[in-house]
Amino acid sequence: MEVVMDSSLRRLVNRRLEWLEMTKDQVSDWNAGTTRRRDRLSALPNTVLFRILSKMPMDSVVRTSILSKRWSNLWKHTQGVDFHSLPFSDNQADYSPITRCLELLLSPQIIKFTTVGHVSERSNPDVQRWVNFALSKNVRQLTIGLMSVSLARRFFQLPDSLFSNRSKILEHLVLSFVDFKPPRPGQPIAASVFSSLKLLVLTNCKLADATVDLCLRKCVPLEELVINMCEGLKNVNISGPNLRLISFRCLEDSDDGEFRSLRVDAPLVGNLVYSGDLTKFYLNNCPVLQILHLQGREEPMNEAYTVHVRELIDQIRHVNTMILNFAVVEFVAKEYYTRGIPFQTFQNLTHVFWYGPLKSPNAVYNLVAFLGDSPSLIEIAVDFRGESGAVFCQCISEGHVADEYEEGESSQRNPYEVGNLEKLEIAEVRCFSGFDGEMLLVRLLLEKAVNLRKLWLFWRLGDLSVMHDNVLQDITKSGYPQQLSDTIQEEANSIIATILNFRKASPRVRIKFGQEWRIESWWLLFNSLITCCQINQCLILTNIYSVYDFRRRHFGD
Repeated sequence: MEVVMDSSLRRLVNRRLEWLEMTKDQVSDWNAGTTRRRDRLSALPNTVLFRILSKMPMDSVVRTSILSKRWSNLWKHTQGVDFHSLPFSDNQADYSPITRCLELLLSPQIIKFTTVGHVSERSNPDVQRWVNFALSKNVRQLTIGLMSVSLARRFFQLPDSLFSNRSKILEHLVLSFVDFKPPRPGQPIAASVFSSLKLLVLTNCKLADATVDLCLRKCVPLEELVINMCEGLKNVNISGPNLRLISFRCLEDSDDGEFRSLRVDAPLVGNLVYSGDLTKFYLNNCPVLQILHLQGREEPMNEAYTVHVRELIDQIRHVNTMILNFAVVEFVAKEYYTRGIPFQTFQNLTHVFWYGPLKSPNAVYNLVAFLGDSPSLIEIAVDFRGESGAVFCQCISEGHVADEYEEGESSQRNPYEVGNLEKLEIAEVRCFSGFDGEMLLVRLLLEKAVNLRKLWLFWRLGDLSVMHDNVLQDITKSGYPQQLSDTIQEEANSIIATILNFRKASPRVRIKFGQEWRIESWWLLFNSLITCCQINQCLILTNIYSVYDFRRRHFGD
């Protein structure tokens, strides 16, 4: 019988026969030649290696100098400086290695300069030298990401050169825990300062209203602006012809308590984040706004509050994606549902993300009514984790979970008076614990979503200290630790069986139970501000995230 071999198999056989016919010395030479042929990295030109090094952290870049003589000086030509782990000490940290490293760099231009790390109360990072060095190398992306570990907020000084012509080619600027202010009075500001800036992120900085106005006047190309927990702001006006994304979070428990208003006038803004008192938020001329993250605070619903929120809702009626907490729904419930009036403002709303606790059955009814009054709604996500911790109850006794609904004046509208959720196809519930209030929400979704295809319920079985408010782990307080596994499994099976027995309006719905908690997306989304900045690990540093990146990855938009 003749054996037919393809070309690849024939080459392999021939190489094997060639190797068998070699002497010992010939085999050594042949292996060495093969190794040399496979070292494709060393065969690359220096310009390509420089680009590869520019994508690596600086400590790894410096270590490449020991590879060979050729590599000994290649690191000095990197175009990316990334110190993503600054030296840290409870006492005075030593930043001299960073200074020596910068002095040895020979690159005529640094495209991206990043320093990120924690700073103790006694440490004094040389921020001015770092910024001056980056500007001297015509940097395009500059990140000074300091994270203070002291209770007192410290603001490090920036050099005056940041407000000079040396910053005219700067495109991305990310700063935290700095005193962001122009030169001293009397010193002129260059006409071309920040003239190429497209992204500006200021988090936990010292900032004045006048500085914001100055930046917006100078940064005509600016597309993305994030102001997060900055101190010293009172009346902020944000406007710009090219702004696509704006994110603003008020400083909570401010010492001066003088913040009065945020006014936004941006005709091209499509993504907007606001966290704070809704009565201090004003919108004007935002016709293409599509994605809105509105995190209100608990405020007395007096007449002034009602009038202002009603006007605000009228300004955002055209959005198609909302990330919200209790504030908007409570207002809708009081102003509409208590009077038996449907709320039909958000006719274009297709995606809703709810996060935070639902503290009573009325809150569940109101949320479902709000969803039912949005006829275009396709997908929803509910995350029960919030500042208030566990949902409905934390009373665990002898393995029994008892609900503790809060009785209050929150309004209630019978959800069956609302039309069915005609277009809803996908619903996700995060940090699901099986409490009665959560089960009520699941039951109503199943009964009213006539075209529902997927209902995903996610809980996590993990570190008890991390997920202590999950009912499947709170059971550990029941007094029967030796029977923990059986108790958890029994409770989980009971919850699952109850849900599977709920009446379902959609014959094709598929219910999925999971134990995974996507911390990297959901926790950052629901407890942070949102922006489209692509600044690598600085997402955690600056507490920012991308709405439309989240939407694309989770909803396939």
